[in-house]
This record gives sequence, C-alpha cells and structure tokens, in this order.
Amino acid sequence: MARTIAIAVPKGGTGKTTTTMNLGAALAELGQRVLMVDVDPSGSLSRMLGQDTVVEPSLYSAITHYLETYDPQLHRTVVHTSIGIDLSPTDVRLNNADTVLRTALNGQLVLKQLLAPLAPSYDYILLDTLPYLGILVTNTLVAADEVIIPMEAEYLATQSVPVMLQHVAQVRKSGLNPNLHITGILITKATHTTISRQIIEYTRTEFEDHVNVFHTVIPNTVRFTESQAMGKTILAYESAGKGAQAYRAFAEEVQRATP
Repeated sequence: MARTIAIAVPKGGTGKTTTTMNLGAALAELGQRVLMVDVDPSGSLSRMLGQDTVVEPSLYSAITHYLETYDPQLHRTVVHTSIGIDLSPTDVRLNNADTVLRTALNGQLVLKQLLAPLAPSYDYILLDTLPYLGILVTNTLVAADEVIIPMEAEYLATQSVPVMLQHVAQVRKSGLNPNLHITGILITKATHTTISRQIIEYTRTEFEDHVNVFHTVIPNTVRFTESQAMGKTILAYESAGKGAQAYRAFAEEVQRATP
C-alpha cells in the first residue's frame, strides 16, 4: 500500500508545489511508483506538468461524482505526465469544492475514499495542498498517513509551523485520522545569509525535541523557477545542480523515515 503524504503548511511561497513535484521525481528515480494529486485550486502543479487551464476529468469532477454516487472514480482523472510520474490534475473549479464538501455527509472523508482504490498501485501518493487551512486541507490530512511541512528559511515562515502542528494534532484528537504522523519539517529557500543560517538554527532548536527536522536543506536558486517554466523537474533541468542534489538527498531521507 502507498505511503500517502500531504505537503502542507498554511503559508504561501514555502515551496509546497516545488517540493511535491521534485520529491516525486526523486522518488521515481529511486524506482518508486508515484502518484501526485493536485489539491490546490490554483492548479499550479497541473499546469507545470502540461495540463490545460481547465481539465476534464479532474479532481473536482471526481469529488462531485462521488458525492452523487458514492462511487470512487479518481482513477479516471490520472494522467501519465512528461516527467514520468502519474498525476491527478485540478483546475480553478476546485474552489467550488469548499462549499460542496462543507454541506456533504462525511465531507471530510471524501478524498480518503477517492484515494483508497488507487493505493495498492503506488508506493507513494503525494498531495499538494492550499496555503491555508480549510476543508480541502482537512481532507488531505484525513486521507494522508504522513505530513511534510515545508518552511522557507525566513522569519515570518516560522510562525506558520506551530499552526500546522496544532491543526495536525486536532485532526488526530478528533478521531478523523488518529494515526496521522508528521514525517518532518523541510527547510526550503535557504541562502548563505546570516539571517537564513539563524532561521535554520532556530528551527532545529525550537522544534527538534518533538518533531523531526530533515537534515536536508533545499537551497534558494533561480533554477527552480527556470525548470518550472520549462515544464521540467529540477532533476531533469539541471541534474548535477545543487537543487537536484538536495531533492535526491531529501527523497532518501523520506524513504528512511518511519511512517
């Protein structure tokens, strides 16, 4: 059965989508079967991987079909992308899911039910999420086995981590997903500045006593933006570069982590 991992934190600009795509690519290099699910209505992951502005079928159509029939058909949305990894894409219509799921019977469980038939076909399912908390993010946390929290190496980003930790704890205590596990905090967009080094040190000091902070630190490099504009992972765009090396090291850490 797949390890289902939500990449989540209630802040934009932390590298959630970059991490989802490049972690998926690095795990695939290691011989793992990977499915990425775009649970962000912005559809950034889907567009980076060559999907149209409006996709059909999509995650949203799978959600609405399930709520009408209770028949999970997420497999119909899955496409094999140019980077060699499967994707369930989305588009801006997923914004409507917030209202639909809030009024649905057991609306917090829908993504879990949609993913269940696909889990035996993959080693990893990676869930790219919104930069704020709401019922779509709750769906990903209920569906996931694990959470990776990306945190950019800048002061304001540190404030979002305790919010995410508290939300995960609430999901566990509520009984919606009592076994949800935080795999770790991933520091992203690190530079060689004093501030960046101080934030990395603070993060390890502040959080390592009760949650894993990955040894790998993702550097801040324009190569990520360039690779995404080309529809490529950093591993394909600059295979020997520091960004690719970092995500390969991170994938190995994720594989070693105990679910």
